[in-house]
Amino acid sequence: MLTLTGAFGPYDRTEALRSGSVRPERIDLTCLTLYPPEIFYRMCRYQEFEVSEMSMGSHCFFLGQGESPFVGIPAFPSRVFRHSMVYVNNEAGIERPEELSGRRIAIREWGQTAFVWIIGILAEEYGLDILSVDWVQESEPRVPLRYPAGMRIRTMQRGETLSGMLDSGAVDAALIHQVPACYRQGSPRVRRLFEDFKVAEVDYYRRTGVFPIMHCAVVRADVHRRAPWALRSFYRALCEAKALALENIQDYGALSASVPLLPAVMEETREIFGEDFWPYGMEANRKTVEKVVLYAHQQGLTPRRLEVEELFGESVRGDSFLS
Repeated sequence: MLTLTGAFGPYDRTEALRSGSVRPERIDLTCLTLYPPEIFYRMCRYQEFEVSEMSMGSHCFFLGQGESPFVGIPAFPSRVFRHSMVYVNNEAGIERPEELSGRRIAIREWGQTAFVWIIGILAEEYGLDILSVDWVQESEPRVPLRYPAGMRIRTMQRGETLSGMLDSGAVDAALIHQVPACYRQGSPRVRRLFEDFKVAEVDYYRRTGVFPIMHCAVVRADVHRRAPWALRSFYRALCEAKALALENIQDYGALSASVPLLPAVMEETREIFGEDFWPYGMEANRKTVEKVVLYAHQQGLTPRRLEVEELFGESVRGDSFLS
């Protein structure tokens, strides 16, 4: 019996691990609930937990270095479409995503997975030239990545904020996955570029089959060397915990989520995504993982384009990982 500590965000799909109603076979797991930025900081700097969720951007970065401290598990506790995070200042005259090239754009942090996705989508779908942009980031990357050659980027100075720069017009646009204060407070100077972002995101999914993955799960490499069977045990437990969450959210006797129109939302979700609308496993997510490794390489997180199989090691042998 292994005694291990894990850390995951406050999700319905990992709640059963925290409560202990799902237990990984042959593992005595203490599962902590922390917010992802803290988990990633403590894992990337100190490898503090034996198992945790992990930023896909950081996972790609460590693999690209050739000696990752982590072994990936193809379970994805966080995945989000990102068209909603593109904001523009009205004075910049940007009406279409094709007009973002050559502009001043603010972001939180280069290499953060949310930005890897939206920058990759804007480049691939709308021709964004990342080398033509004057980038401004709120903080330095959490891992020591190399920016693409010829890229212009600076870190904000004391007193500068993403919301303030967007509202004042110091930048033309901002990519931010949390609604900026200026927009939340109703600034007339700021709007979303994809005003009906739901339509854009559904169209993107129907055309590509890609549902962006933000975080995977990882086991620390030293644990994997000591007990390689733990990878399978954790994967099965994560699948079981997710299945319980999806069963609960579709029980309409008493709504498990604070969404008044939840039955209608779930009906629409199944119509768009099918019955397995939050898939785990490698083969079900191959198209999506192919995109993230491509974007990670294009944006300087990895020195080469990783093979999909590298992200999840032995777990990529189709559904045999489940058996």
